[in-house]
Amino acid sequence: MKKVSIIMPNYNHAPFLRERLDSIFAQDYANKEVILLDDASTDESRTILNEYAVRPEVKHVILNDANSGNTFIQWEKGLSLATGDYIWIAESDDVADSRLVSRLVGVLEQSDAMIAFAHSEWIDEVGTIIPRNRDKQWSENFVMDGVSFIKKYLLGYSHICNASAVLFRRSALSGVDMKSVQQFTASGDRLFWISLALQGKVAYVADSLSCFRQHTHKVSGGAEYEGRNIIQDHAIYTHVAPRLSMSRCEQRMVCGYHWHAIHRPSVSVNGREKAMSVWSAEPLFGRCSWWMYMLCRLKSKMRF
Repeated sequence: MKKVSIIMPNYNHAPFLRERLDSIFAQDYANKEVILLDDASTDESRTILNEYAVRPEVKHVILNDANSGNTFIQWEKGLSLATGDYIWIAESDDVADSRLVSRLVGVLEQSDAMIAFAHSEWIDEVGTIIPRNRDKQWSENFVMDGVSFIKKYLLGYSHICNASAVLFRRSALSGVDMKSVQQFTASGDRLFWISLALQGKVAYVADSLSCFRQHTHKVSGGAEYEGRNIIQDHAIYTHVAPRLSMSRCEQRMVCGYHWHAIHRPSVSVNGREKAMSVWSAEPLFGRCSWWMYMLCRLKSKMRF
């Protein structure tokens, strides 16, 4: 049985920690190691982590004295300590079904994919499921080559929106530049998944095996208001697009999605202006690309 490394980075998520840790240790996959990280929390996180540190599965407990200021520095620290064949980054405010790891290990072994991820339910701060419509394409399992997956599902809206629902091969980390990932504090996970997907297939499991916590302290909220995530998305797009042989239609879809994203009410006027100045450098960016994006969404030809 291959080993799974479970990395749990934490910062000030004490209210959710016990539920999260219990869901980690309840995984029905036997061969696992657990790496607990804390980025200088100011709440009761350290006390809780020390309670669980005595579990035999826990191989490392790293408690920072100073906050790193970057989630992906914590990711890199955990990845450097991992010795498993597969890796699960279990964010500290989420919750998992006890079958998550075993199901995704099975999918990776059967499909020879680099990444496998499961459908996530969204939950609020007290654990109540937030109702969301699921498109038909996400109602069935699938395996897709990595480049096609990137072009269809990672350059517009990132459909791997919950790291806690993903298992990937440690061997694939050779293709990931974590220093580059760390430059994108709002969109680094997008570059991380793209870097992995460039190396092979991506598998999706339609069963809901993870719960993705939504609450007022999400990093992504401020990034969207300030337009930082949209600006960083452009930098990632220009970095990876030359490697993808994208058609003009595919380029228009990406530009159209980001036109749409820039004009959301959740983006401030200042954030909108900054994001527009960056994306306007793309020849296919503009209202026409937005119309094409909306038309394609309606026809279900390509969804971001």
